Amino acid sequence: MKKTGFWRGFGLGLILTVAVTALSVSAMAATASRTIQVEEGVQISLNGATFVPRDAKGNEVSVFLYNGTTYVPLRAVGEAMGMDVSYDSATKTAILVTADKSAVQQGSSTSSYISAERAKEIALADAGVKAADAVFLRAQLDWDDGRAEYEVEFYSGNVEYDYDIDAVTGAIRSSDRDLENFRIPTTGTTQTNQGGTSGSTISSERAKEIALAEVPGGTTVVKCQLDWDDGRQVYELELRNGRTEYDFEIDAQTGDIVSRDVDYDD
Repeated sequence: MKKTGFWRGFGLGLILTVAVTALSVSAMAATASRTIQVEEGVQISLNGATFVPRDAKGNEVSVFLYNGTTYVPLRAVGEAMGMDVSYDSATKTAILVTADKSAVQQGSSTSSYISAERAKEIALADAGVKAADAVFLRAQLDWDDGRAEYEVEFYSGNVEYDYDIDAVTGAIRSSDRDLENFRIPTTGTTQTNQGGTSGSTISSERAKEIALAEVPGGTTVVKCQLDWDDGRQVYELELRNGRTEYDFEIDAQTGDIVSRDVDYDD
């Protein structure tokens, strides 16, 4: 299911919060040949669920803090807000177009569309979930294959719901129970997106200790991120020592090293 659009100017009253961890790393500035110090590990939370920015290939993209400003990937966040995002290399301009403007450009009239609230009602009825029990993450107008649709995503308890609903007819085009760009909150035990549960996770500091014990002294951790791989939760770590890069995956429950890789820069 295509994933775009949920914030649209924050007009739905959804609240965006950012939590920053204290991991300091080196990163190359995109438009300058100098090294800057940034704080990685920044997370974006929406109505209790963690939004995961991804690039066009589906890979997770880092959010970081530099000099008191939070930097986010424009395409991921722009599309999450229901905008079409493109880049004009000739003028070096990032171009954002809102969903209503896209409708006009495609010769469509939004006056014939059902409302976002009606799309929510349709999704809730199909899921058999009461409105009072649902936490909505988005109900946003978007385009897919030249047709207008509402992308509706919400969770209830530990169950995720994702719907594409025709903006004209109200017909459900597709639905599933996997929120690709969100991780919903859990209580007590750690629960997977596949519906399973597991014990509590080790801390990121412990994961770093495990990785650092496997490499030469003087090695620095430049990335430590909690993620999912083949149905289990792992810490993905990147470490640097001069021209050598070490990559680790560490089981978040047991602390076992799942995989390791060493890369030497030319």
